[in-house]
Amino acid sequence: MTVKRFLVRLALGAVPPIAILIVWHVASVGSVVVPSIPAVVEVLAHPFRAPPTLDATSLASGALVSILRVLAGFALAAATAVPIGLLVGRSRTAMDVLQPTMAAAMVISPIAWIPVAIIVFGLSSPATALFGDEAWRYGLLDRVRFAIVAVIWLGAFFPIALNAAAGARGVREAHIESARVLGAGRRQVLAKIILPGAAPAIVTGLRVGGGIAWRVIIAAEIFPGTRGGLGYMIATAHAQASYEYAFASIIVIGAIGLALDGLLHLAAVRVSRWQPKER
Repeated sequence: MTVKRFLVRLALGAVPPIAILIVWHVASVGSVVVPSIPAVVEVLAHPFRAPPTLDATSLASGALVSILRVLAGFALAAATAVPIGLLVGRSRTAMDVLQPTMAAAMVISPIAWIPVAIIVFGLSSPATALFGDEAWRYGLLDRVRFAIVAVIWLGAFFPIALNAAAGARGVREAHIESARVLGAGRRQVLAKIILPGAAPAIVTGLRVGGGIAWRVIIAAEIFPGTRGGLGYMIATAHAQASYEYAFASIIVIGAIGLALDGLLHLAAVRVSRWQPKER
């Protein structure tokens, strides 16, 4: 890419953010709801400072809690969805049994499961499971509530599983038969043929599931009964009319989500490099 082309792309990409800032500035003039840009920048410039007007932790602490919750639910979704997806993709019986249910469950918003998850898991967390009444001593671990992790798992599971199934189904039978002719067993076929062949689709599913997980966590944290996290800060800031903290939280949410998607995109590029050569 030439320097001129890079500068043109950079300039074009800067147009939407500049337009948003202009609209934001105009809307904040004389408004008691829309905070000014300097007020939000002040909050972002001091991420470790606890809000003096809110019953909430600092912006950095809230972001850390949200990230831990998402990582726990997303890791659980990946660990369960990929094997099930590969099974559905390679087994006709498993596909007939599981795919209709998976396809139907996928269209249900994960947010709809929040009340159910709270009823099932209550306020339990890894800290309460490990330390019982002493859970309050382990504040960060206690905030990774099982109910929130379960909702994130539900949100990320189905796109990962369905993409893994599609990737496994798309592996060429000629490659599998060639490996078997050469004496490869089931495990070797899975590790050397099916997994590499399905990897691009699996990473695509992880990318979609990661985006859903990050959107779900904010809704789960806004739900009554939850403490900590960026969603909780948004809800608290709205209730106490400290809108600069709500806007700052939204900006942090976007930045973290962009970073997460970028990492998964890099992974997708790496595992897909062989495809043009293979075709």
